[in-house]
Amino acid sequence: MKALRHLHLKDKQALAAFLGLALLSFLYFASGILVTYVSSPEGSPELAKDGRGFTVRVVGIQTFAVAEKLRVALQEQRQVQAAIESEPASQGYLIKIGPLAKRKDAEKLTDDLHVSGYDRVNIVETCPPGIVNCNPNSSPEN
Repeated sequence: MKALRHLHLKDKQALAAFLGLALLSFLYFASGILVTYVSSPEGSPELAKDGRGFTVRVVGIQTFAVAEKLRVALQEQRQVQAAIESEPASQGYLIKIGPLAKRKDAEKLTDDLHVSGYDRVNIVETCPPGIVNCNPNSSPEN
């Protein structure tokens, strides 16, 4: 406090302005963290509840470490189920993502993966266990 007594009026005003800006910046930053923490990710794909939908497959991944890194990123960032399987013919790995309820979500994810450098990505129609041919957009057959 003794140091403040020796400051000129302009110095005190500048210090007050600096502290005010620092406080406003802190509040702005803190509110951004709160909003990010509370809000759910926009555009996260809807998962198929009955096993009927679309599965996005990323094939030709050479190492398990790269496949695991992609699997973890998809689960954390996109909130989608992803599983790694080995491809015996090519000695590489395959990642199955989904099933997703809407083809539009599968196409968006495929486009995003292409942009990220994964060029061997395809969409496969997924059927519930025991059904050979199904159409995710139609109602289940009795």
